[in-house]
Amino acid sequence: MQTLPVLILFVCLPTLLGAQVTLVREAPNDSFDLSCPACTMIVEDVSITKGQHAVPMNLRKPVSVNLLMWRYYDDILKKDVLMANEPFWTTGVQLLDEVAPDELLSVHLNLIWTDSTGTAHRFYLVLAGLSKRNFAQMPVETTCDPDTYMPLRFAAIALITGKADEWETFDSFEGACFLRSFNHKTRSLSGAFEFIANRVGMEKKGIFQNGRFSK
Repeated sequence: MQTLPVLILFVCLPTLLGAQVTLVREAPNDSFDLSCPACTMIVEDVSITKGQHAVPMNLRKPVSVNLLMWRYYDDILKKDVLMANEPFWTTGVQLLDEVAPDELLSVHLNLIWTDSTGTAHRFYLVLAGLSKRNFAQMPVETTCDPDTYMPLRFAAIALITGKADEWETFDSFEGACFLRSFNHKTRSLSGAFEFIANRVGMEKKGIFQNGRFSK
């Protein structure tokens, strides 16, 4: 079941709310080498959710349950409790283990890219239309597609810090993301991505190249 794109955009990425909808200005296109010698890329958070999400989530304000969470029964509270890591003192179940093998899932990645000047920028990626079978058959390639129901679909939003700490928001329309490895038990993963995006509120494109991540 697809999550409503508008709802996710408004809840997860509030910076878009202040952006102009109509393109009123033109600016030269920007190109970003995400793997420059002095650059770093950090995986801030990762999540797997049920359904085929059209746009990525800001995982600091999630709107869906993270299936990487673990559930265990707390004898003191007398109820099931969720936690990020596998409990070492009792038996727990990862929520992903209870999902059917063919159910559609979305992998959300929140990345922090620091450029050669030491300025931090945020990237929100989603790899949608996957299933548990894909996690056992690495690598997996996902590509941008205007059809939000397409399997193995990739989408990205980049928040680039400009002058005076103002954000430029870029929304992808072309590109791909390769998930090379993913251990859902430990949340370790690696991959690469590139995409071309429209600048929200401006007639301008951003070209993002050589993106690599690992955790």
